[in-house]
Amino acid sequence: MSTPTIRRIVVGFDGSEPATAALDRSLTLAEAVGASVEVVTSWRWPLTWSTLPVANTWSPLHDAEEIRQHAVEVLERRALRSVEVTTRTVEGGAADVLLGAAEDADLLVVGSRGRGGFRGLLLGSVSAACIQHAPCPVLVHRGDETSGRTGGIGGTGGTGGTGGTDAIVVGVDGSPESGRALRFAVSLARDLRWDVRTITTWQWPDALNRDEPPFDHWSPERDARATASSALDAAEDLVDDDVRVTSELVEGSPAAVLLDASRDAALLVLGSRGLGGFRGLLVGSVGQECAQHAACPVVVHRP
Repeated sequence: MSTPTIRRIVVGFDGSEPATAALDRSLTLAEAVGASVEVVTSWRWPLTWSTLPVANTWSPLHDAEEIRQHAVEVLERRALRSVEVTTRTVEGGAADVLLGAAEDADLLVVGSRGRGGFRGLLLGSVSAACIQHAPCPVLVHRGDETSGRTGGIGGTGGTGGTGGTDAIVVGVDGSPESGRALRFAVSLARDLRWDVRTITTWQWPDALNRDEPPFDHWSPERDARATASSALDAAEDLVDDDVRVTSELVEGSPAAVLLDASRDAALLVLGSRGLGGFRGLLVGSVGQECAQHAACPVVVHRP
């Protein structure tokens, strides 16, 4: 397999606090991995307007240019000479614009929510659309609004979740998608000098009597242990002395376990979908729930 690399990052920006925090973290990540950054702001006329206003009056393009200028100010404050950054405004719906911009990107970054109203370029529905349809991995930047913590990617030596650890947590279920997610996480961890924690979950289906044959000789825990022990095969060629990878087996529902782990993580990485059935630990619904509620930024790895 090829080594995952991040060379171009696209950031959706609507001027909201989550989008501003996402841009700031994207710049730090880009500096650490040597990537370029493109900041994209979208605009379009409200669909409910039957006629466009006359010239020299308000337009959504004017608002979008003001928002783009706000992004420029953020960039000027950071003054990262080693990072190539471009900004642009694009006409169209936010999701369509971002998905188009991400066609040749290695990572798409969005805030968990936007402004709402006419200027709501990164609503929750937009983030969800990007997770479902983007042609590259999607990072949803989350923060704890009640405590003011913006969370996440602080570069080398930065802090992560509430526990302050520099670790990437990866949900592993043995599917090809989770294997690719693990390769992405290990490659990124090497650049950031972080650790990687793989987590495989297991639980007994409620409908099964675990004391009756054939379940007296089989258990979901045994399957999960086999999955966890072989998980690193997908990224074996990337693991060396520069990155430490640990494996954990945890009983519980996938979303609950991963959300709990996100409290002490700098980043949570998931595959876009899992195996399904009894061993389907990372189905699409789990990724959606983690993107909505995790205590740290979440990457949904898409092929």
